[in-house]
Amino acid sequence: MFKRIGAWFYRKYRIIIPVTAGIIILMAIVLILKSVTLSQRADPVLAVVNGYRIRVSEFKEKTAALPEFFQSYVITNRSQFLQDLIDRELIYQKARLSRHARNQEFKRRLAELKKDILVQEYVRREILENPRIPEEEMHQYYQNQTGEFVQPASIHLYEILVSERATAENVVRRCKEGENFEDLAQKYSQAPSAPSGGDLGFIREGKIPKHLEEVAFKLFPNQVSSPIQTEGGFYILKAGQKILSRQLDYKEAVPLIKKMLASKYGEQNYKDFLKDLRAKARIKVVGEAIEKIRF
Repeated sequence: MFKRIGAWFYRKYRIIIPVTAGIIILMAIVLILKSVTLSQRADPVLAVVNGYRIRVSEFKEKTAALPEFFQSYVITNRSQFLQDLIDRELIYQKARLSRHARNQEFKRRLAELKKDILVQEYVRREILENPRIPEEEMHQYYQNQTGEFVQPASIHLYEILVSERATAENVVRRCKEGENFEDLAQKYSQAPSAPSGGDLGFIREGKIPKHLEEVAFKLFPNQVSSPIQTEGGFYILKAGQKILSRQLDYKEAVPLIKKMLASKYGEQNYKDFLKDLRAKARIKVVGEAIEKIRF
């Protein structure tokens, strides 16, 4: 009897089962593709170099690694900096296929470089950036240096960069007539932010060139500026939400206090860390060998 019921159930539902499984798989694929699409929208492509995509995240990362003076230069000369990244990628693609990439000495140096970077990263993140500092000293530092813990004003900023004044004035006119700023940025802007509608995110005071900052922080929310002439072209700015400068409370200031006191406590933490490592390790120093080294 159970066999007959089982056979009937299989005949009735054997088509439904694989179809249902197929639908589930298809839905999963759609969700994956959707998430990939959303992530790509959040990180637009600025250039494609022989298949390699240079994205906004890489542009920002490379900019952040520069000294502050050069960061200001990049903000007003973005196209040139993007060209520098393109040239760097072209050279890398050429070099990785050359005999130099297969050279044993290069591989040895690369392994040493990876070791150095990992050691530096571990020490920085685990010891120097997270020092053990007495709570009472952090409280005392906060009370004595309250003026250091003020969050600067910031503004959600959008930009359009064009090379001709006539184009800039045309864009401003169309914005005043009600056209969408983000759509115009995607169509006309030559800045790396163009694919994301000119969205620069929140910009703090002191982080963009003075002549742009003075205009940006005077704008009302949703107000569009007149064209601003720079060496890199004509900028049009649009203001979003503004956040006023304010005093940070102690809890908010703790990460900053740790950074400020890191040099004082980081060195001692590093010494304690090494002392503990050495105590747990098996180390044998061959003294006479080091004396035989010739330079």
